[in-house]
Amino acid sequence: MSETAAISNLVTGAAAKPVLLDDKWGRQHILRPKLSGAGSVPTIEYLRDDITPKGAVKIDPAFIDQNVNIDQAQSLIDYVNRFKTENTIILADVDDLEVVAVIDYHSEKSGAPGLAEHHAILTLSYSAEWQEWQSIDGRMYDQKAFARLLDINSGDISQPDAATLLETVMDMEMSTSIKVARRLDSSGSARGQHSADRQTTGTVLPPFFMLSIPVFTGEPKVEIRAMTKDNMDANTGKISLGLDLVRTRIIVETELGRIARGIAAETDVPVMMGSLGSSQS
Repeated sequence: MSETAAISNLVTGAAAKPVLLDDKWGRQHILRPKLSGAGSVPTIEYLRDDITPKGAVKIDPAFIDQNVNIDQAQSLIDYVNRFKTENTIILADVDDLEVVAVIDYHSEKSGAPGLAEHHAILTLSYSAEWQEWQSIDGRMYDQKAFARLLDINSGDISQPDAATLLETVMDMEMSTSIKVARRLDSSGSARGQHSADRQTTGTVLPPFFMLSIPVFTGEPKVEIRAMTKDNMDANTGKISLGLDLVRTRIIVETELGRIARGIAAETDVPVMMGSLGSSQS
């Protein structure tokens, strides 16, 4: 064997031994040599295997990017109490009907920036009662149809009692009287002007009645004023009845604020009305 061949065999033999490596994350790898090729100097390539014991390395993430969807206010309270920091805030968004806890918000007085990527989101849903009365709001119905709607939803009527209101609606009648005012025209002839006065006969519909229903599913009932309205077809004499719910937007805002303040009180986290805007994923 020549000297050159002997040296080549020594180098090849040393290179053909497995090599252990540790990376910067603490994982351990083995490099296994694989000889290939022909001739006096074979080619060596290495195959890498991760041999880190399971659970031996736990890599910390750069930051927490997490949106947790929550169904109940108490669950949001529990979540915030577990993960909150001194920078956590709560935002109540009346447009999206959400109460969002931003766990990693900016520090006080903007002492340091926050990622605002870790959110716990309570999405509120309108109650079945609220949706039912919203579907009735602003529409006009014939007398029997309106009475039937009141009867079906009588459990939501608080003042006056539902039976009295229903009886009033069924007893309503209207009549129209025509008044003729006469005056002389330029030729001295008498001319008439007609004006129609609508009068309610018998029972009079109250100007409003009160509902007691929850705005959001699972939340307490609130009082809502329903203003009544009526109309009579001049040709047929048929009566149309309806209602307008009063200040529903304000009621929704008030209820959302109440829920958010309750969560804030149970978590010692400040609450604000608003949202994260386009930055929220």
